[in-house]
Amino acid sequence: MQQNSSFISPAYLETNGVMKIANISYKNNRWENFDIAKEGIFKKSGSYLVPSLPVEFHCHGIGDYDFSNLDELDIEKINSLAEKEGIFCIPSIFLPHNQLDQFVCFMRTFHDQKKTGLYPNILGISLEGPLLASFAGTPEKGNWAPTKEEWNKIASCGEYGLIYTVLSPDAMTEKSYLKKFITKDHPSLEWIVDTLVEAGIKPALGHFQKAYPEETSKLIMQVIQIAQKRSNYTGPDAVLTDHLFNDMPNNFRHSWRTPEERKIRIEGLNNVQLNQWNLDNINKLVGQVPGTLIRGAAEGLLTICMNFDSEHVDLEIARRVVELVGSKGIIAMTDRIDTDTMCGQPLEKIEGNNLWYQGKGYVAAGSYTIDRLMHNIRAIGFNGKTIWDMTSFVPLRSCNYLSTLENLSFKPFSYMDETKNRLHFKAYVPELVMA
Repeated sequence: MQQNSSFISPAYLETNGVMKIANISYKNNRWENFDIAKEGIFKKSGSYLVPSLPVEFHCHGIGDYDFSNLDELDIEKINSLAEKEGIFCIPSIFLPHNQLDQFVCFMRTFHDQKKTGLYPNILGISLEGPLLASFAGTPEKGNWAPTKEEWNKIASCGEYGLIYTVLSPDAMTEKSYLKKFITKDHPSLEWIVDTLVEAGIKPALGHFQKAYPEETSKLIMQVIQIAQKRSNYTGPDAVLTDHLFNDMPNNFRHSWRTPEERKIRIEGLNNVQLNQWNLDNINKLVGQVPGTLIRGAAEGLLTICMNFDSEHVDLEIARRVVELVGSKGIIAMTDRIDTDTMCGQPLEKIEGNNLWYQGKGYVAAGSYTIDRLMHNIRAIGFNGKTIWDMTSFVPLRSCNYLSTLENLSFKPFSYMDETKNRLHFKAYVPELVMA
């Protein structure tokens, strides 16, 4: 956090996405000028002020902390690390079956302390799983099928700050990893979604089985329909996704991760025929499951989470998705962890990229920060408005925080200076009180 830095900003990007001409100067921890004028062109300097911070919306760990290690999870220190980076964070946790009650106690304590004003940089908590049809690189012990009683315990955390849980709508169908564990004590998909959304928890769809994409697509639409009817959130905020294209049935190759693979990247991208993608043919070209998610986001029925680290998904493919869906329907996620273990699962890196892999060779997580993602999005041709939609405004909207920024005791701001290729100076600064 750099509260004493100085800057002059000729433009102001409002949280509604409108860029306005401004005369703003900040020096010695105070505003010398803060005048915002009409909408206009600001390119003379390439710098602007944003009344927000970037959001690590799907993040598994910061610094020495693995968020799935509940025994050592120190939210106060994690908040300090997020504050130092100048970000908001939603820790994403893999939850082992035997720690469900511990998690509920953790959420109650988190909520009680949040109410006192603690942890301003931690917006809430999320779960990845436990109901996943295909866990791929995720920790196996975080993948299990809750009974009704156990789902009710998870749902009780909605009032304590559990924002979303990643689940597979096809987790109880044939070929699902969890099918063999399903008994008469396990509820239907409709009951699960009803229970979650009525508790204020968003379903985030992901980790699909690969065998029956048409059936899976129908189940995706079933979740959307239930959530749109029963959730307090409407439109794109009722349902989220896990990271698009990863761990789902695709009709094409979406990444080239190693030096050898990158030798054929251009040829591969040509075969993908990105310029031919449109909402009418998207299911055929990319596959039923990702196509259904892309169409749903374009129609305002859900919000896609997608990784812009260039390694989970090639940036040219990510760029085309943004063009089809629009920045108001996408959250840029990092899937980041800084440690070499996640929920007790050892992680390692391989030559040629910065992804974390687990022992069987599956990609388990990313390692880039939200700063790096903002740089990448800018590098593929998108402007400040689009960058901030996907890294801040849309994630804040999706967890109902956009309207509450003004109520924070210290207002968050990010200063962008693109001419120096310096993506942001971030700080909490005092209320806007002019001398």
